[in-house]
Amino acid sequence: MKSDMAEPVSISIVVPVYSGEDYLDRLVAEVGALRDRWASQNAPMALSELILVDDSARDRSPEIVDRLAAAHDWIVPLHLSRNYGQHPGTIAGILYSAGSWVVTMDEDLQHSPEKIPDLLERAVMQSADVIYAQSIEKKHKNAFRDMSSVGIKRLTSWLTGSEHDLLFSSFRLIRGEVARSVASVAIHDTYFDIELGFFTQRIEALPM
Repeated sequence: MKSDMAEPVSISIVVPVYSGEDYLDRLVAEVGALRDRWASQNAPMALSELILVDDSARDRSPEIVDRLAAAHDWIVPLHLSRNYGQHPGTIAGILYSAGSWVVTMDEDLQHSPEKIPDLLERAVMQSADVIYAQSIEKKHKNAFRDMSSVGIKRLTSWLTGSEHDLLFSSFRLIRGEVARSVASVAIHDTYFDIELGFFTQRIEALPM
């Protein structure tokens, strides 16, 4: 007899790792807590995998990634042969993902896994393919770096003619089929967010 309960929507999280030895255990604990809460509540979504992409890390991150993967069957370790950078590392992780939705986030806990449900809610409400988490605080706590970041986004927006460039953030929720389509054609020096804009215009932001 078939169950009337629909299968939960699967969520993949992709995290590029370069200097994460001080953060990875806590990151996994927070992701695991969210995963367990969804499961205990029979939520309509399920965190199916956390893909940790070792971008030829400069610290003890590779061994920590392997230790965490050995302890949790939902963690997927991915080790790159050399340091490619954040965007290529993210792209590599997305190519390994299988979720209906893909979340990308940084290793250093600037981005809280607790905010993922908010991103999902906004995607449903706006019928969006991409939701960027838009920080309402100073991102770097440094005036020069923040001004530089804004300046680069404005320059990119002017060069590409896309208003979405001002929304860019490495904390994003992307429809899985869109994320993997973009990743499949991206090259190592691709600016991933610009490529996203070629595949969909259903892009929104959520201040947090």
